[in-house]
Amino acid sequence: MKVGLTRQDIARAGLRLLNDVGLNGLTLRLIAQELGVKAPALYWHMKNKQELLDEMATRMYADAMPGRVPEGMGERESLELAARALRRMMLAYRDGAKVFAGTFLTDDSLLGDNPLQGRVDAGLEPYLAGRALFTVYTYVIGFTIEEQAVYPVPGERDPRYDVTPTAWVFDEDVEGRFGDGLTMVLNGAFAWLDDKVAP
Repeated sequence: MKVGLTRQDIARAGLRLLNDVGLNGLTLRLIAQELGVKAPALYWHMKNKQELLDEMATRMYADAMPGRVPEGMGERESLELAARALRRMMLAYRDGAKVFAGTFLTDDSLLGDNPLQGRVDAGLEPYLAGRALFTVYTYVIGFTIEEQAVYPVPGERDPRYDVTPTAWVFDEDVEGRFGDGLTMVLNGAFAWLDDKVAP
């Protein structure tokens, strides 16, 4: 076994290979070749592909997400900042959203501040804040999975989407579609939260 090989080394090798082979082509055997070791050496660190994806998602998140909410930033602004950073993080890799969806971070210290902590401190039930956050999170994940279906390799559009009777759904302004959708989701989430604390 390669001396000093860590879970992080394996995950970073997986991320390096992701743009070349995509999620479906990524295997522990291929990562072992990239690292110059035999595949069984990797099983010492990771039992299966899901553990690999968890660690890859954790490295993606650690590299790209803002840790602390900037001083003086409001709830909505900080949640929007986190949502946009999450999307950028996933778009940095081929199939990045599919890698990230359904994984568990292996380092909880990366989660940073809860943008809705002020409401929780003021009496909002924590599970309600969690539902609002999860709704925003799933919008970003879902949008990015769909976006990466249209642009499977960063910057390269799948030609199937060039001529389609539903072209109005897949207009070229991807940033605008994401921003408008995020505004809709945030408006709904904060209206729902406000309703939960209304007298």
